[in-house]
Amino acid sequence: MGSFKAAIVKSMVAITLVAAFIASAAQGQPEADANASGAAVIEGETRYITDLIFTPVRTGPGGDYRIVNKGLPSGTSVTYFGTTDDGVWAEVETRGGTRGYLRAQYLQTETPRATQINTLQSQLAQSNERAERLSAELNDVQARLTSISSEAGSAEQVLSDTQAELAEIKRISSNAMQLDQLTKELSAKIENVTSQNDLLLLENARLGDRVASNQRLEGVLFLVAGIVIALVLPRLTAKRRRPGGWR
Repeated sequence: MGSFKAAIVKSMVAITLVAAFIASAAQGQPEADANASGAAVIEGETRYITDLIFTPVRTGPGGDYRIVNKGLPSGTSVTYFGTTDDGVWAEVETRGGTRGYLRAQYLQTETPRATQINTLQSQLAQSNERAERLSAELNDVQARLTSISSEAGSAEQVLSDTQAELAEIKRISSNAMQLDQLTKELSAKIENVTSQNDLLLLENARLGDRVASNQRLEGVLFLVAGIVIALVLPRLTAKRRRPGGWR
């Protein structure tokens, strides 16, 4: 699938570049035609050597002047300064700084077709490389998406397990809270019973003290009663003896 997409991209790029080349070729005209139609001449503009020739540059506007550059290949860009009155020679300067004259018929304002083709071929090669790179990146992204989908499935399973564990923890926590509440209630009841037991023990101690006090009081009363009986009984006996004739 990746190779098919890359082929489509390459075809579209190639069609676009060819269409641009055809449109550019249809609009390009040599300098001689431009001068013939009366187009304005702009000094210092960039022009190009026409296709499939090597044009020499001379020191002056004529074939008898010394050649300062043996030949500029097709597609070379030069700086244009104007044409002689007869329109045969043009004054130019190369990118290397060589200034001189060459025949004006070998100059044109548009990029030569050979240069355009080479440029388009270079752009096409770059586009193909870019398409291949994009295709590789697309495959890498698809692989990453597949990996992410797998990881997402694993994450969903982990999330489901975590939610189940959380529900169990909540249930246990709820039971623990109920157990804690019950423990608190039982502790309160135990404290209440303990308090009541302490009160009962205190009351029992008080009752014990009372019983002991009563027993001591009863002992004292018995003792007093015994003393009284011991003192009174002999007298009563004596009195009884007198009437009866006991002496």
